[in-house]
Parts: sequence; structure tokens; C-alpha cells
Amino acid sequence: MHGTTASPSGPTDAAPPRRLVDRVRTVVVTVAGSIGLACLLGWVAIALTGLSFVVVTTGSMAPTIPAGGLAITHEVPAADLREGDVVTVPRPGSSLPVTHRVVAVARVPGATDARSLTLRGDDNATDDRDPYVVRTAGLVLAHAPGLGSVLVATTSPVARGLGVAVVGGLVVWAFWPERRRQDAS
Repeated sequence: MHGTTASPSGPTDAAPPRRLVDRVRTVVVTVAGSIGLACLLGWVAIALTGLSFVVVTTGSMAPTIPAGGLAITHEVPAADLREGDVVTVPRPGSSLPVTHRVVAVARVPGATDARSLTLRGDDNATDDRDPYVVRTAGLVLAHAPGLGSVLVATTSPVARGLGVAVVGGLVVWAFWPERRRQDAS
């Protein structure tokens, strides 16, 4: 019986041995799909929860958040802020925000929802020169050293282009039709 094997329950067709390329293809598609799904779910979770990523570019918050660190923030009303909180607020005259620790919170006359925040970087000897008057601020919920640098590197135009090329190549390779060999028998 060519092509079948006998088993206690009766004859069955033997599965042809899988080639290494087929196994690698399956692993690559599974891993790439899992990474893609994780990224999509992470993006949806961030969009639904209102979280933001902030890359800390200076060492003023070291050692708590060193330069190149990534902070995850959530926008909160300024009235909810307390001394000791680490916040991200707009920096007047700059497109980049500042992420520092709150050292004092004061009410703003005539604006019940605004607060004047005195901030200081953990590695700074003095408070920031001017207070920040805000109605909301990004409260730092978590941070990770080094991940900000990774995020910046992976979102650069060159890295995005390489990522698209690699993913495109993997998709083409994974779904490229196989050539069938003709059996001589």
C-alpha cells in the first residue's frame, strides 16, 4: 500500500514530511502576526484610555527618568495635582513640553480650574525659573529608562522605510506560491 499506513483503527493516508522552509514560513507568519496584533491592541488601548508617551530628552529628571527615558502620562485636571507628582506640561515659547516634579501647587485667582505649578527636575538644584499656569497636566503614571530612545529610533523615517520593506518582503515570501516538483515515478 503505497501512500497509506495501517493503524489499529484502519488505514490512513500518511502526511508528507513538512519541509524546513514550510516550518520557518509558519513561524515567521505567526510571529509577525502576533507582533502586529500586539501593536494594534496597544494602540487601541492607548487611544481608549487617553494615555500618551513622552520621550524625556534631557537629564534633568535623572536618576528617576534619565535622558532617553519614556514616560507614560495621563491627562488630569490641574486641581488634582499634588506636591511630589511628576507631570508633563507645555513649556511657554517651546514646542517641547517639560517633565518635572511638582514642588508647589497654588490656586490661580479668578480661575477655579487652573493651578500655578512650581516644578523642579530631580537632578536640578533649583526650581524652574517661572511657574507653569495650567488647567490640565500629563501625570506620569510609569516610566522606563532607554525606551524613549528606542521609540525615537524606530519611528524615524529611515526605520519606518526599512520596517515597511522588511514586512513587505516577509509577506511576499510567506505567500509566494511554491513550485511543485514532478515525481518521476
